[in-house]
Amino acid sequence: MISRTKKELKQRIQISVVILAMTMLVLAGRLWYLQIIRGAEFALKSEANALRVVPIPAPRGIIYDRNQVPLANNRMAFTVMIMPRDLPKNPEPVFQRLSQIIGLSVSEIKEAISSRPRLPYYPVYLVRDVGPEIVTQIEENRLDLPGVAVYETPVRNYPFQDLAGHTLGYLGIISENQLREINDPRYSGSDFVGRTGLEWVYETELRGVDGGQQVEVNRVSRPIRVLGTAHSIPGRNLILTLDVELQQVAETVLQERLAAIRSEGRYERAFAGSVVALDPRTGQILAMASEPGFDPSQFVGGVSPSYWREIVNNPYDPLRNRVIQGDITPGSVFKVVTAMAALSEGRTTPWEYFKTTGRDTTYPQKTCWIYPGNHGVINVAQGLRDSCNIVFYELGRRVGIDSLYEWSRWFGLGEKTGLNIYPAESNGLVPNRQWKQEYFKRRDQQVWYPIETLDVSIGQGPLLTTPLQMAVLYAALANGGTLYEPYLVQAILEPTGEVVEIFEPAVKRELNLQPSALTAVRDGMRQVITSGTARRVFEGFPITTAGKSGTAELHKGTVDVHGWFACYAPVDNPEIVVVVALERAGGGSSSAAPIARKVLEEYFGIEPPEEDLEVDAATVEPLISEN
Repeated sequence: MISRTKKELKQRIQISVVILAMTMLVLAGRLWYLQIIRGAEFALKSEANALRVVPIPAPRGIIYDRNQVPLANNRMAFTVMIMPRDLPKNPEPVFQRLSQIIGLSVSEIKEAISSRPRLPYYPVYLVRDVGPEIVTQIEENRLDLPGVAVYETPVRNYPFQDLAGHTLGYLGIISENQLREINDPRYSGSDFVGRTGLEWVYETELRGVDGGQQVEVNRVSRPIRVLGTAHSIPGRNLILTLDVELQQVAETVLQERLAAIRSEGRYERAFAGSVVALDPRTGQILAMASEPGFDPSQFVGGVSPSYWREIVNNPYDPLRNRVIQGDITPGSVFKVVTAMAALSEGRTTPWEYFKTTGRDTTYPQKTCWIYPGNHGVINVAQGLRDSCNIVFYELGRRVGIDSLYEWSRWFGLGEKTGLNIYPAESNGLVPNRQWKQEYFKRRDQQVWYPIETLDVSIGQGPLLTTPLQMAVLYAALANGGTLYEPYLVQAILEPTGEVVEIFEPAVKRELNLQPSALTAVRDGMRQVITSGTARRVFEGFPITTAGKSGTAELHKGTVDVHGWFACYAPVDNPEIVVVVALERAGGGSSSAAPIARKVLEEYFGIEPPEEDLEVDAATVEPLISEN
């Protein structure tokens, strides 16, 4: 019995030894396979699991004003990133926790990651310019957030905040249309790019080239040491034509004047307007202000829902650049076109005098703005001085709508000026017979009636222009007949200062204006300042100035009118053109002219009068009668 038990025990031991030997053989074979056959592969994977490529985003190029003052530069800020390859097999808990910290929804986080499907080793930017409280929360929850990291990166900075917001534009997540338009492998769906203004127009110049660092990290993705660095290359810089001090004055005075007009009680909807100043010798834009505006610094890192609601719910559309998109009825600032057409075609002469009675001789319902008074016996220049509708009704009748249309288009109305900006300019509208036939369906509405020519001759009817179009037109009158394409960028520079490109003045066309006609119109514009509708506003102004006021009626049933003022100075050697357009803010002389004077005072370095400018009611061009 005992021998039998010993024999069984011996067999069991032998079997165990065989099994153990076989197990050891299998393990040895597996180790040999892993270490010898695939050892190099797993060594690389192990090393890769401890290494990260951390991008170094390139600082965007700096945007300077004409005097090298930065209008847009960069500052360092914390950015939350996520590395798709480091996410667990089930990343949902990570997304849920991260969503609570950074304020993005889970779907927004997933969408950002899916925008880089072919770049799993490259981090995805989730939130830029986060505060220290978010950074602290992420660090405290590091073990629950594998794949999430926070790094310091350059973000856009606007030293003057909302100054020149429409011109500079703002940054945001790239849209699908922008991604297709750029068609550049450097860009992906989570990138921040310019969305409007010069930030978008010159996006590829401003962007630069990203760099990176190879970093060794621990098991929770915290960096241990830097193994190598490829430095980023900053974007190229822009030198603008804008003058920051003139821009500040234009924006401030525009805001203050609109607020003052509203406080007076008559024009309670005077919330919108624009100012543009340019050099008539080159077409360079010196200032471009639109009100209401927006603050591009609010968009850095992603605009907050509250600020975005404030923008989109504003009925006056703060994102709209009224200098280039504010096509409104020009009123009497258009009369210079009617005068040039009539004088150039020999329909009148500088010496012909018109007897004004306050009513048109053919259409008595067409009256002058001073009706039932009249301006007496006056010539064309004096008609401009007094902004007399009766004179320009007669001139429009003599010229006819066909010629008036051609002259308007010749002066650049009804078409884009050529400014390189986004969103693009409005075309405006110069009506004629063909326009009526295409616009209206009923045959009786398609007929162009002579009385409609009278409306256009004083800048009324369906005629629409933008302030920039009007500035280019007045610049041509100031410089003797050269129609320039306006521009905002003087030069593009490398970060090291080398010049990449210089932008020269571009002539759109030479108008070849008749000297006698131009002299008469300029004389009338000079009289507007010295003895006409703007004499009180410009009283004591030491620089010789020529200008024209305008008041544009809207529609029956409202007392609201648009106020315009266009001018240039000095008269003998013009250096600056200023155009002001205020929507629903009253007559041009009372509402817009004071703004133009303050812009000129800043440009020429003139101390303003101690007291606010007073406006003589007798010189104000009020609502135009369209009875």
